[in-house]
Amino acid sequence: MKKKVFILSISLLFGTAFSQECKYHKVKSGETLEKIAKNYGVSVQELIKANKNIDPNKLKVGENLCIPQKISAKTRDYAVYKVKKGDTLYSIAKKFGVDVQELKSFNNLESEKIIEGQEIKIPAKGTVKKQRRETQEYGTYVVQKGARLEHIAKKLGVSQRELEELNPELKGKWLTKGTVVKVPKQEQKKEKREESYTVYKIKKGGRLEHVAERLGVPKEELERLNPELKGKWLSAGTEVKVPVKAEKKEPKVPYKTYVVQRGAKLEHVAKKLGVSQKELEELNPGLKGKWLTKGTVVKVPLKVEEKRHAVRPVEKPLEERKQESTPKTEAEMPREVKISKNSLPMPVDGRVSKNGRGINISTDCGKPVRAVDSGRVIYSGGDLKAYGNMVIVDHGDFISIYAYNEKNLVKRGDRVSSGQQIALVGRRNEGEECMLYFELRNKEGVPLDPTEYIRNTQ
Repeated sequence: MKKKVFILSISLLFGTAFSQECKYHKVKSGETLEKIAKNYGVSVQELIKANKNIDPNKLKVGENLCIPQKISAKTRDYAVYKVKKGDTLYSIAKKFGVDVQELKSFNNLESEKIIEGQEIKIPAKGTVKKQRRETQEYGTYVVQKGARLEHIAKKLGVSQRELEELNPELKGKWLTKGTVVKVPKQEQKKEKREESYTVYKIKKGGRLEHVAERLGVPKEELERLNPELKGKWLSAGTEVKVPVKAEKKEPKVPYKTYVVQRGAKLEHVAKKLGVSQKELEELNPGLKGKWLTKGTVVKVPLKVEEKRHAVRPVEKPLEERKQESTPKTEAEMPREVKISKNSLPMPVDGRVSKNGRGINISTDCGKPVRAVDSGRVIYSGGDLKAYGNMVIVDHGDFISIYAYNEKNLVKRGDRVSSGQQIALVGRRNEGEECMLYFELRNKEGVPLDPTEYIRNTQ
């Protein structure tokens, strides 16, 4: 008899749990039941039924009202149990007649450790089997550090849209460490079976052929990875899967960067710098055959510069880095850098560390990045994956570069004044650390040590 009563009480518990769920509203001064019902899109009768102890004609300020949520049995096929003192996962499983492992899996628990007051979902009969069937269609990813779905999408090389469809409850939220995110298993298999891909976000309207031309990828590969986008006009913000091999990742050949001073093609840059056109095309596949406008950043193999060092006499450091093709009359120019030592302000406050030709400034994400001097913006974009969003400003006597930006606030051709906000600090290569990458160069594009010209870098 006792066993029958216990089973009946459990079935009643599930029956009430699945019929209604509450969202609570704290009554404010001047609010009426009619006004609250209208705001939440429910009827007054539904409010009264869900809040039997209230006076419909006289609501108390600060009183919590249950706003009934319309949830189908399919959506909510579990009951919620609040852990009491002395409870264990085993005792709860035994009490409700479910398997401990099923209970652990249903609640995404990494261990059997639970605490008093914790809410545990008790699955209805058959729910766990159904969940198992569903999980066969996707894998799971445990968040290691705070992030949003968009960050996880970039890290795993999947579409943000797909993650949002699998995890609607996580859309737009900040995910703390330990959050379990559903990841499309189909994409994981595809990555093992074929080449992996990254996601490119359209900046201006276009078609797949325009993206293919911009990134130097065959249109057929983009159409194979994005069949749903074939032949369509893609608006700004559309996410396109791009084969990683097309972006070359980061070239194994060490390289520096050269900023184009006047319109030219790669063959002209190769001739000017004394490098092979083929090497430039391999390092810059997206620029092959294109006309490069002033401000375009070109990757140049570092080994060429190292060869020059081997045959040059010992000179001042700036002269050692001079381009070999520069005429003798211009070779003296690096000595005459028309900016005084320690005269420029920090582009953003933070901890400074050396990074190759420039410096990293570790600081908070979203902090304003300011121009170190007045000048004209000659580049604003995110075409170079290694640098993310980047702004380059021509100050007449020198050039300043600001990279890893969360957002660029200026566009090419804009005039900026000293101290003007031009970008927001972002994350290094879409990682976890917030920082700004900063460089200074002379008019010929030769790097200058920022710590010699920027104040308070020590």
